[in-house]
Amino acid sequence: MPDEELIARMDRLRDGMRLHGLDAYIVSSEENIWYLTRLVYRPEERPFFIVIPVDGRPTLVVPMLEARHLGRPPIDSDVVAYWEYPSPKGSGWADVLRETIKGAKSIGVEGKMKAVVAQELSGLSLSVVDAVEELRLVKSPAEVALIRKSAAIASASMGRLLKAVCKGSSVVESFIVSKSVQTDLIKSGEFNPLATALLTAAWPAPLSSMPHSVPPLGARFGGPGPNVAMCYFRINGYAAECERTFFLDPPGAEDLERFAEISEARRRAFALLRPGVRCSEIDAAANGYLRSRGFPERLLHRTGHGIGLGNHEEPWLAEGDDRQLRENMIVSVEPGLYFDDRGGYRHSDTVLVTKDGYEVLTDYPDSIESLTLGNGGLGARLKGRVIRSALGM
Repeated sequence: MPDEELIARMDRLRDGMRLHGLDAYIVSSEENIWYLTRLVYRPEERPFFIVIPVDGRPTLVVPMLEARHLGRPPIDSDVVAYWEYPSPKGSGWADVLRETIKGAKSIGVEGKMKAVVAQELSGLSLSVVDAVEELRLVKSPAEVALIRKSAAIASASMGRLLKAVCKGSSVVESFIVSKSVQTDLIKSGEFNPLATALLTAAWPAPLSSMPHSVPPLGARFGGPGPNVAMCYFRINGYAAECERTFFLDPPGAEDLERFAEISEARRRAFALLRPGVRCSEIDAAANGYLRSRGFPERLLHRTGHGIGLGNHEEPWLAEGDDRQLRENMIVSVEPGLYFDDRGGYRHSDTVLVTKDGYEVLTDYPDSIESLTLGNGGLGARLKGRVIRSALGM
């Protein structure tokens, strides 16, 4: 990503600060630090801050441990180091941060700022303004290209994941697929380990009715009903997700009906997906349809969410979000139905809002014919046995 893009982001952030009447703005969340600097930092007990004055150079407030790494910061800024955590009075991060913002009368902070930081700054004139999140809503062409690449890898990985699942295979085999994805990234030479997280997983029926649960690693596939597979990635800073409902046995009449219902809910969401449409309208179209079909108690979540630096970020395709979609926003579309005794039915795609509509970036097939897998190949069964034997399962 060119340095000009970081400069433009900082300029736009300052425009937002002026709009809110702020003299200074404090950034401390990992994703927002990355967005403004391309620096990956895991704060643990040692916080990292960017203090942006409305005019003048930003200041990076960092622990001494990191100061040498920032001899040449990626943005035009000053670097001020604090000693350690904890530190003697006068040399800790709170002391240095207070000194850095001295003179600012109106200070903006992120809504995600940790309570301990807010407590240390009590007594100052603080305003919660999610100014960086507002910038992140619409992706630049460079960001779209990076998310497009992550989405392509997620789609290809879904094919790998479904090839690894067969009757008798265990959940652990689905998790291991992510290791081969990581190996490919390393071989490609495009792998930032601190800005990459890879999760592949599959939930066998009926555990697929709890999509945010952690399925037991030894749970086996092979029973009737819908299974759900997920590729949930953040690759070199940018995220994508792809989820598919699949069957090993031929789907029964109820499966066919429920699969058709979520497919229709998705169709209704996609039919509205374009700039100017409110996020809540899309949720009303998709989840509203499922409610009208008699499934209000089988819904667990909104229709979708934003995707970018985070796998879940603004905007929200939910009845409580009335913001309008804009060109180059990226969202998921994933209405679902969940039945405790049978399983869950849900696809999820990473979708770009275009000038006149949308583009699905995760293009793995979503028809019930393509997702009825049968028993799986001999290779998958043999590989699964080897994996389970090596793990003592």
